[in-house]
This record gives sequence, structure tokens and C-alpha cells, in this order.
Amino acid sequence: MEPKLSKDTIIAAAFSLLEKSPTLEQLSMRKVAKQLGVQAPAIYWYFKNKQALLQSMAEAIEEHFQEPALCGEWYSDLLAFMENYYDLYQQFPCAVAIEIQTVPAYPQRLRHLNQMMGILREAGFSPEMTHLAVTSLQHLLFGMIMDATEEKQLVSQVLNGDDYLKEQVLHMKQYVSDNELTYMEESIQFRHSIHQKSAFIQAVKTYLDGLQADNTSSSK
Repeated sequence: MEPKLSKDTIIAAAFSLLEKSPTLEQLSMRKVAKQLGVQAPAIYWYFKNKQALLQSMAEAIEEHFQEPALCGEWYSDLLAFMENYYDLYQQFPCAVAIEIQTVPAYPQRLRHLNQMMGILREAGFSPEMTHLAVTSLQHLLFGMIMDATEEKQLVSQVLNGDDYLKEQVLHMKQYVSDNELTYMEESIQFRHSIHQKSAFIQAVKTYLDGLQADNTSSSK
């Protein structure tokens, strides 16, 4: 007897597969069916194709977003939104990749994006600057998480005996030292000393500081 299927059980199975193999390229409807112990055609009763599954996975991620308590000050409110999104994307495997490869066509995501835009518009920012700011903050979030994820995978490969990658790391450090690339050396040391989330929050603050300065200058 085949186990009872539902959209939720299929989505959960897909996330379970990504926990084991964190790459969307390896995720398939056939593998999800095998994970659930059913035939692949059964999955297609619930999802037309892999893209439809990814869309629902993105929606499932967004449903876990914790809306911040807003204080009415645009800088603090946007910072709170970005921090909560950072925390959200740490909870699910390949969350950023799923977000990038799907259309934000579901209510929760659209509403949250509208809230973020509303924070800036009500603070006096133009529609154009609002669009650029929210888009840039998303790119910052996606980029830093994906960069950290890729770095962890490279470190794992080095620790598991990838001699070529190990040589490349040693070569980089040696070149920086031999050629007295002082600023690069400082940057590497800082990267190793700061927690990933702390670095993200500081990067968001740096962007918001610039946005605040630009808005102050424009209003004079």
C-alpha cells in the first residue's frame, strides 16, 4: 500500500533530499517519489513539473518568515526585515537558490516585499530609489549566503583530502604574504574573525548608511 500523499509530504520529502544533497540540479521528481516510496507519476497529480514543486517550496519557506515588530523608523525596520530574512534562509537547504529560481507569485512574499517598499515610500523615498534599495538588499542577502555556502563546500573538500584545492589556498596566502598585499591580508583576517551573520548585518548597515546619507542630501 502506497503511503498517503499530499503537497505537504512531497515538499517535506524534497527538502529532506536537499539536506542530503544540497543542490537543486540533483533534485528530481523521480528522486522525490523514491524518497516517499511511490511511483513518479503519483507526484505529478500534485505538481505539474519540477518548477511547480520549487514554486511551492519557495512558498513554504516564506510561510515561516517572522514578521518583525516595526517601530516606524525606516532604517531600523528595514534592518529588522533583512535580519529575519537571513535567519529564515538558514532554516532550509538551498533556500536562496530556490528563491532565485522561482517567481515571487505567492501572496506572502508579495505582501512582505510590498511592506518593505512601503517602509521606504512612507519615509519619502522615490519609487525608483525604493525599487533599487529593496532589490539591492535582496542581492546582498542572496550573495552573502551563497558565497558562504560555496566557501563551506570548498573547505569541506579541502578537509576531505582535495590536494589541488589545498594547494590553491596555500598559494593564495603565500602570494599575499610574499607580495605584501597588506589590505588583502587585512581583509582575509577580518573574514576569518567575524561571524557570518554579523558580517551580513554590518553590510546591511553600511548600505543603509549610504541610503540615509543620500536621502538627507536630496532633501536639502
